[in-house]
Amino acid sequence: MVDFSKKLKNQVKQVVTNPIKIYESLDRQTEKVGPLRKPQQKILQEWFDSRLEDKDVILKLNTGAGKTLVGLLMLESKRRQNHGIEVFLCNDSNLISQTIHQANLFGIHPVEMDVDKNIPPEVINGEKLLITSVQKVFNGRSVFEHANSSEIDTMVIDDAHASAELIKRSCTIKITKDNNNQLYTDLFNLLSDGLSSQGEGTFEDLKNDKSTTKYEQAFLPVPYWTWIDKCQDITRLISARSDESNEIKFVWPLLRDYLNMCNCIVSSKAIEITPLKYPLNFYTSFANANQRILMSATTASDSVLINDLNIDEQSVRHPLIDPEEKWSGEKMVIIPSLISEELDRSTIVKNFGKSKKRNFGTTAIVPSYYKTKDWEAYGSTVGTTDKLQQALAKFHSGTFDSTLILVNRYDGVDLPDNDTRILLLDSLPNATSLYDRYVDSVVPNSSESLLRKAQKIEQGMGRSVRADTDYSVILFVGPDLVRFIRNPKLQKYFSNQTLKQIKLGVDISREAKKESDLSQSDNKSPLELSFGELITLINQSLGRDDNWKEYYQEQMALVDYSQNTPQNIELIVAKSKLMKMATDPIIEIRKFDTKVQEFIDKYCHSEEERGWYLQLMAQVNYRSSKSRSKLYQVAAYKKNHNLLLPNDWNPVEKIDSLIAHKRLDNMTTQIKTYGTYENLYNSVEEICSSLSFDTESERFEESMDELGKILGFITDRPDKYYKKGPDHLWLVKDNLFFVIEDKSETSTTRDKIYKSETGQMNNSTAWFKKNYPGSEFESFLVIPTLYPDPAGGFNDNVRIIRKNSLKSLKRNLTNFAKEFKGLDFESLSTEKMAEFVKVHHFEVDHFAETYSELHS
Repeated sequence: MVDFSKKLKNQVKQVVTNPIKIYESLDRQTEKVGPLRKPQQKILQEWFDSRLEDKDVILKLNTGAGKTLVGLLMLESKRRQNHGIEVFLCNDSNLISQTIHQANLFGIHPVEMDVDKNIPPEVINGEKLLITSVQKVFNGRSVFEHANSSEIDTMVIDDAHASAELIKRSCTIKITKDNNNQLYTDLFNLLSDGLSSQGEGTFEDLKNDKSTTKYEQAFLPVPYWTWIDKCQDITRLISARSDESNEIKFVWPLLRDYLNMCNCIVSSKAIEITPLKYPLNFYTSFANANQRILMSATTASDSVLINDLNIDEQSVRHPLIDPEEKWSGEKMVIIPSLISEELDRSTIVKNFGKSKKRNFGTTAIVPSYYKTKDWEAYGSTVGTTDKLQQALAKFHSGTFDSTLILVNRYDGVDLPDNDTRILLLDSLPNATSLYDRYVDSVVPNSSESLLRKAQKIEQGMGRSVRADTDYSVILFVGPDLVRFIRNPKLQKYFSNQTLKQIKLGVDISREAKKESDLSQSDNKSPLELSFGELITLINQSLGRDDNWKEYYQEQMALVDYSQNTPQNIELIVAKSKLMKMATDPIIEIRKFDTKVQEFIDKYCHSEEERGWYLQLMAQVNYRSSKSRSKLYQVAAYKKNHNLLLPNDWNPVEKIDSLIAHKRLDNMTTQIKTYGTYENLYNSVEEICSSLSFDTESERFEESMDELGKILGFITDRPDKYYKKGPDHLWLVKDNLFFVIEDKSETSTTRDKIYKSETGQMNNSTAWFKKNYPGSEFESFLVIPTLYPDPAGGFNDNVRIIRKNSLKSLKRNLTNFAKEFKGLDFESLSTEKMAEFVKVHHFEVDHFAETYSELHS
């Protein structure tokens, strides 16, 4: 053997720590990996020269530009400096395997956790990088939190926004009825008084739930005063079962001493306990790491990470980027409903959901399982946990017969090249956790909520374009989604790149509409013509039309790619500081109250948001002064009736009487609020989509309320606003009211009206008689069956609105909306409104017999 060390001129080995030079020295598989790209080199050099001492670094590169390699080289550089454990975190086991495979190709040879799920000694000794999952680090029993565990030097977190959701989930206790029935029942009974005070009707639905649907369920918040007062009993119940279920045992160590600083939301399937502020300081391996590198897409807004992960504000303001990097890949955005009203959601689902031979994959992303029903009915494959990997494997192998439906998977699933050439974003993204759904229901237009929705849309758009040479058609489907992306007030929440792609989509959809309007055929219907125009447009992308490609590049080159200050960063920083104060066990309450009021004055521009933060003030004050808390809660409720109703307080605001001609004025005023025919039609389409059985109750009730307003009635929602009474109260003409109860989360095959439901209807009419003595009313129950259970019965005449009646109502509402096409909204007259009311069968005197039937 030749001893080459003796031939070396420089006998002292220098440790190479510059990541660019490290890469040059690695034994790479050169046939599969090439040299570093310029953006990678620029980012690595800036990090090595000026960011090594930064606590937090946000690394932003386009999809497919090599973020993984950059992160690995940063860790390898730090490993060679002998500062401690270097960790790369992925979101799941598949990504771990993929990252290890890539690292080996590059000549870096990391390891995973050992067979005993411990940190391997070669990682502790600084010989190897560790690649593991977010869940391994972020759980209440993590090996990284042992007293004798070595310190983490640098932590690279892949896909920071998806990881943040996993980390937040690790701090939330979710007790499901399926897995912990006894504990669920014990807690439900313990909290029942507080729950019923926030909605008697909804409480009865939760208590008597017999459904087996996997769709979203109704929920109620536990009032903080009930939660805090019973915290000792709650702790005892959960602690007794904390080792019995993975739902509890991996979260319990984080929250067991801080339950009084948590919120609790209850549905008929689960109880969810969420801290006011995520206790990330528990994760000392993360909190005390010398450097935390978070990898993010170029289009993502990173300001939410300040609140979600306690990331430093300056890292968000000054991310690690290549300033010369522009867009990646090609996205042809199309909005079918702008080509023709006929191309509504149901038409698109019908045509793209059917199974057929294809040369490429078609994927739709929906916000909830409810939206999968019609896709599945046409033969699409719903990517449930047990089916997703099999469906993806089919795509990877070139089998594309079935459309793949992803449920709320706006990130974490990559579908490059032929895996997906047509991507459909179906309906507006919504929250999944019970707490986030509660927040959306009480402050739906908060800046943070709108920002997160925009972020999900951008993440979804990135699923099918994974490299600079990749291309895809992206269809925006669903009236709520179309309204969101076209709202000028919401455009500030999108990146410049995404905003340009959406505007291009609007322009080319309108051009396609012009072509469709000019088309004539004796053999084809307007729907066939417009759908044909849509397919022609799609094929211009899939067929690689040179003019389209050049036009796209020309337009995208006009975008300003300079790094903008992330939206709402000051607000999010201020909120993060506020929540830190709120969860301080030795809080200075007067100082806190002052800070909340300053926050409200500076950042809250709507009454609903002002009420939300007053409720926070009331919740925090409850720990020191119940009387002061009550004052704040009453003030909060007065500003936002969706919030918690204070104890022993009657807030009912009676509806003023209505005279007949005022209804037409109301209709005219309401129609004008939509501004344009497109907005009106989209709203009506959204209402009709939601007014179906098996729809989550809150969405159904919101749509029913908006329907009442469009019809010119004065509407109220007593059960939601006053926590007692019917779901809806409509004043339809002088001294005549409609009392309406919805049972939307009901199977259409149900044969009986349950005793609990007739009892609820009776309670609602009793509430009406008490609060509106002497007034006339008609009662309606929206439910699929006519037949009350013999054990129950109605105290008054009740009319039933069944499936066919709902269909008729929605059909007439759609035709009513079409009357306004081409009309000047500012010149609408009550005479014209009266004509439309009569033509489409919305006269008050015939409403009941037209859209309902007497129970049998």
